[in-house]
Amino acid sequence: METMMFKQIKSHFATDDVEVKRNDLYKVGVRHERLFELIHMLRDEYDYKTLNAITCTDWIEEGHFALTYMLTTEDRKHTFMIQTMINREDAHIKSFSHEFKQAEIMERDLHEMYGIDFQGNKNLKELSLENWVHTPPLRREFDTLEFVNNNLTFREGRDDNIDTKVESKRLRALKKAEKEAAKKAKEAAAAETVKDEEVKDGK
Repeated sequence: METMMFKQIKSHFATDDVEVKRNDLYKVGVRHERLFELIHMLRDEYDYKTLNAITCTDWIEEGHFALTYMLTTEDRKHTFMIQTMINREDAHIKSFSHEFKQAEIMERDLHEMYGIDFQGNKNLKELSLENWVHTPPLRREFDTLEFVNNNLTFREGRDDNIDTKVESKRLRALKKAEKEAAKKAKEAAAAETVKDEEVKDGK
């Protein structure tokens, strides 16, 4: 079945970018203009009915985002990774939210983190970043350190704040000293017992 499927993909979508990653995991690369067509074929003809995830990789040097759609068969035994490239400077692609309900929130997340416009998704509102006006934070040009220095304040430590490494070292030393003291006390008690017995024997 997989052989026939691969042949159909290679022939119909004019791509040789088809790969068996594992016995239960396959990968194909396709132009974004034909992404819908390929996913429909896998869903309708080969039972890949569940959309598990949509991920994004920022290839800033090459000027594009790599979007990967993970589809799994209804019996959960096989997964297909469908990868497509889009221009990162004008990042947009057709939404799958009308095809798979779970795509709506996946696309919201990628829209927020990478700035990708999923055209047709009517719910690309804030997901976890409130009132965010900066570069989307997972784009590689986003400077995390600069953002922290410019937008966050650092709270002064408490006067009684203790460095955890220093405190941990102090507690280990204290425990060791207590153990050694207990050992010496035990040895002293044993010696005292021996001495008392010797005195009794002498009488």
